[in-house]
Amino acid sequence: MIEEQGLGDPDPQTPTPRVRTIQTQARRALLLAAGFAAAAAVSMFVPHRTGAWLPLHLFLVGALLCAISGATRLFTITWSAAQPVTGGRVVAQRWLLAVGAVGLAAGRELEWPVAILAAAGLCVTAGLLLLVSLLVTETRTAKVPRFRPAVAYYVTALVFGIIGTASGAALVTGRSDIRDAHVIVNLLGLVGLVIAGTLPFFVATQVRMKMHRRATPRRLHANLAWLAAATAVSAVAAYQEVHVIEGAALVAYAAGLVHIALLLPRPGPKQLAWAGPRLVQLGAGVVWWAGAVVVGAQHAFAGQDVFSEQLVIALVVGGYVQILIASLAYLGPVLRGGGHVQLSAGFAATRSWVALAAANVAGAAWVSRYPTLTRLALAVLAIDVVWRSGRLMVDATPAFRSRTDRSVARV
Repeated sequence: MIEEQGLGDPDPQTPTPRVRTIQTQARRALLLAAGFAAAAAVSMFVPHRTGAWLPLHLFLVGALLCAISGATRLFTITWSAAQPVTGGRVVAQRWLLAVGAVGLAAGRELEWPVAILAAAGLCVTAGLLLLVSLLVTETRTAKVPRFRPAVAYYVTALVFGIIGTASGAALVTGRSDIRDAHVIVNLLGLVGLVIAGTLPFFVATQVRMKMHRRATPRRLHANLAWLAAATAVSAVAAYQEVHVIEGAALVAYAAGLVHIALLLPRPGPKQLAWAGPRLVQLGAGVVWWAGAVVVGAQHAFAGQDVFSEQLVIALVVGGYVQILIASLAYLGPVLRGGGHVQLSAGFAATRSWVALAAANVAGAAWVSRYPTLTRLALAVLAIDVVWRSGRLMVDATPAFRSRTDRSVARV
């Protein structure tokens, strides 16, 4: 039986082969995600031709999709007590996403032929299709059914993602009329539904509590249908330029996020003290996400460009960057392994009020149109994340573990 509060077996020092396998696979996917996130951060400070497009796509297509690839399967296997798929399908899925993301970023920046960009887009699409097949296969072996609603969110999100990559290919050929629909399908459909489906389970894990009693499969499935319908209607309305319907659908989407928030556990002082900035940053990211959707709805009602570049960057920096960092701050120590002592040390290493402050300052500065302060805050955020990631790696070395074990033994 899987623990309510963990991502593996009761004794993290001796995980079962099933858990050990998926943790290894997830580590590799999340390392790719970290590499793309670092490349996105660097690209903000290096002169290039495509402006905000390059860091946005390195983060969204590279970092977030690789993170989704690793995290969704990790959650499904550990929380459902399912058997992970191994072999070439897993490796191919991971590298199709990575190669596709690199191809899209480099191809657009270096003005490669449209055929190469299309091929890169097909790689991303194939990677998403393979991820769907992996999740469906693994869910069939699940022994604990309570996580099935989240898998339904993931599969629905990936369907939106496949549509989104197709619309991206059309954009490359000059179809600028589908730009808003493309943004909605990818940001709110693909990324948004993955996060929404994970939150009720992951927040409970973060705060070491049981899931909220109201977070039943029926309510979670109803919320999925609501959010998916709102995403689809808003995307179609954006394409048809029916602004009132688009705005109403975005308001409905924001209401769905509020509903998900009401299904989350209610942590007390003890849980808040333990989770600390990880939980606060996760919550702040959700607030930015919902706020960006509401502002988009206002733009739609006013007949303006719904998801302008300004608003997309605010959503990504204030919302999705924070959610990713808060998630990795928990997952990093778990995937590093090493037993209870190492796990506690890892959680201590990833507690960062600096990252929380820097991300929110960056988002607020961008909204207030202070790009220099935005870049400065993002630089502080990147340095803090790199430093803490380095601490995790150093702490994982045999020499450090040996010193820690001897210290514990003396105590």
